[in-house]
Amino acid sequence: MDVISKKRIIRIIYALVVLTFVNVSSIKTYAVNIATMGLDKSLMSTYLAEDESGNKDVMQVVDDFIYNYIKPEMSDFEKEIMIIKYLVATTTYDEDEEYNDSPEITDSYKAYGALVNHKATCSGYAKAFDLIAKKCNLSSIVVTGNAVNSKGVEAPHAWNQIYLDGEWYNVDVTWEDPVTNIELGFNQLFNNYINGTDAEFNINHFRENGHTCTATKYGKELVAYYLNTGVIDFNANVDAIRKFYEAQILMLITGGKKEEADAIIQKLMLLGTKYDDNSNFIDANDIAINAYIHSKLAMGDRIITIVTIPNTNNMFSIDRSDWLKNNINIEGKTSLNKVFLNDGAYDTRILIFTFEP
Repeated sequence: MDVISKKRIIRIIYALVVLTFVNVSSIKTYAVNIATMGLDKSLMSTYLAEDESGNKDVMQVVDDFIYNYIKPEMSDFEKEIMIIKYLVATTTYDEDEEYNDSPEITDSYKAYGALVNHKATCSGYAKAFDLIAKKCNLSSIVVTGNAVNSKGVEAPHAWNQIYLDGEWYNVDVTWEDPVTNIELGFNQLFNNYINGTDAEFNINHFRENGHTCTATKYGKELVAYYLNTGVIDFNANVDAIRKFYEAQILMLITGGKKEEADAIIQKLMLLGTKYDDNSNFIDANDIAINAYIHSKLAMGDRIITIVTIPNTNNMFSIDRSDWLKNNINIEGKTSLNKVFLNDGAYDTRILIFTFEP
């Protein structure tokens, strides 16, 4: 019998071994099963580590993720969002490798970097998403091309496409987890690059391979509503999300949780507070404000958002808070909570009044 080198053994393992999970007396035993990952064999060296031990670590992370977060009743869409949340919460972008011109494929360019080292480039994020998705029986691919980064520079980039209910969607996990000082946490995503169409992505993503993506069924509005409510509603729109935020603000403020309410208010500001029908976008004068607030209160609303016309006078600035208190004439209310924010770009005054019975 020929003596087989260690490297050859690893190559055989890469191509043939099936991932198994055996639970014996609460002891987990992992064996690397590359064949069932659904990945092209030629890509394995770019996904995983250089040795079998490292690959066992990768698959242990994947199996632990599935065990802890993926439930049998979950839809493909819910699985997808859970994968994105996990990667954003556990992985940081490897800035040191961003402009590395070396031809060597380091761990940060592999799924191994994202899942084991918790540090990766866009390639590592995309491959980690692809690997976990396939282990969750989702159809996913890695697409490559160029993208215009935050510095305004077009550079090589990698992201994903996922297949949901017969349609393909673009997903960029890296750009959901940008290089910033913001600590988003497990349950918060920017939702700028989840399930986008080609038209949405082509603004700054220029792919060289992949599928045509035109579907909107699982697009940004559905994603936003699901992220905030936990409900999949195909009729959800931006106004529905705004209304949900406002209801949360009321509950938090009436419960004395001012700081938590402020956090929700910030979400509302990022989303934009102007209703789709412009009903809360009004002239900045005390008569119009009073009339609008009274009409909303008469309909039972207790969270009232007002967006004033851009470039009007600054009667609703923070230093006029006493004016507001004295001129918003609401009877029979015990308190009036207000927030003054400026969107910075159009000098639009945004006010959120919360009335407590």
